[in-house]
Formats: sequence, C-alpha cells, structure tokens
Amino acid sequence: MAEREDKRRRVPLEGSPTDIGEVPGWSGRLMVWLRVAAQLAAIQLMMVAGTLLGLVIVGLGPALASGATLLRRIVDGDPSDALWRDFWRGYREELRRASLVTAPFLAVIVVAWYEALVLLAHGQGPLAAVLTGAVVAVGAYAVACLAYAPHVLRRYDDGPGRTLRFVALSPLLSPLTAVGTVVTAVAIAAIGLRFPPAFLLVGLSIPVLLGGLIVDRWLDKVDARTAQA
Repeated sequence: MAEREDKRRRVPLEGSPTDIGEVPGWSGRLMVWLRVAAQLAAIQLMMVAGTLLGLVIVGLGPALASGATLLRRIVDGDPSDALWRDFWRGYREELRRASLVTAPFLAVIVVAWYEALVLLAHGQGPLAAVLTGAVVAVGAYAVACLAYAPHVLRRYDDGPGRTLRFVALSPLLSPLTAVGTVVTAVAIAAIGLRFPPAFLLVGLSIPVLLGGLIVDRWLDKVDARTAQA
C-alpha cells in the first residue's frame, strides 16, 4: 500500500487532549474535554449528513473516510478549527474511491441481516442453526472490513481496486484486530439501543475513533515490515 503524504502544516491547536497536562485547573481540563465532545458530535452529524446525501450506499464510504481523518487529528493533537470545510473537502476527494471500496461490504451486511432474520423466523432444526451461524459469520466479517476501510482510505492513496483487496484481506491477516473492531461496533450498538440520545450524538464517531486506534496499531506494524523489506 502506498502511504499517503500529508503536506499540511500541522500545528497543535491549543486545548487538544495531547496537551491537557499543561492546562491549569480542573475547569480548564473540563473545557478541553467539552471541546472534544463538541467535535465528536459535530463530526457525527456531518457523517450522518454525508451518508444520507449519498443515499447510504454511495455516501457511507466517503463520510466515514472524511470523518476518520478528522477524528485522527483529535487523537494526534491537531483538531481541525474548520470542521465543516475540512469534512466536505475530504468527502468530495474520497467520494468515488471510498464508495467503491465500502459499497460491497455494506451490501453483504444488508443481505446477511435479511437472511439471518428469515432463518430465525422460519428456519428449524440443525441445518437452520448452521446456516444462521454461517450468515452471522459472513456479516461479522463484512462489518470488520467496513471498520478497516475508513482508516485504510485515510492512510493510503492506492486506487479503489487495490484498496478493496487490501481491506478484504485485512481481517484474515489480523484476526485479533478484526475481533476487536467487531466487538467495539457491537458494544456501541448495544449501548445505543439502551441510550438512544447518546447514540444519535456519537453513535458513528465513537466507533470510528476507537476502531481507528485499534486498526492503526496493526497498520503501523504493516508499514514497518514494508519499510524493512
């Protein structure tokens, strides 16, 4: 994978989590975390808007990729001070590539969900149980691929075909990382069902942020091995 070259001048923005130790007083630290929460909510709303704008199948990929870039900037201590502009610029740049990469996995998830519901409603006996397990496993694999996709898209600039192949193979090459992303997604979904308002505010941004922390550790190892080779 060809690593993306970020030529922007990165200057840590005052009040980011990376320099919270230098912020005096509890009120200052509270303001830092409130600012982070506000950015998470804003990125969430823009990802939802971008997904709906592309009628989900086309919009989800670029929305996740652009949102993942902004979320990673928060982790790196360089949060954007122009979220709206930066999000939609990234959305436009990744529209074609990201949609081609994520659409197949989204389609698999939808089909697996439908088939699982049908089997649970009408299936009987051991064969139905085996088929249900297989369908759930395929759906979980597609969820893992979809969790990898935005972080691969923001790190590398390969074409859609090569990126799609890499994303499709990634869960097989890093099963523990894949399990971590799926567990994170399921946990956030379960919490969202229990607390719908919280899910509406950060139901996309939190799993993308946490998924990025998990996936980036594995991608760092891949890049290190590639550099050595």
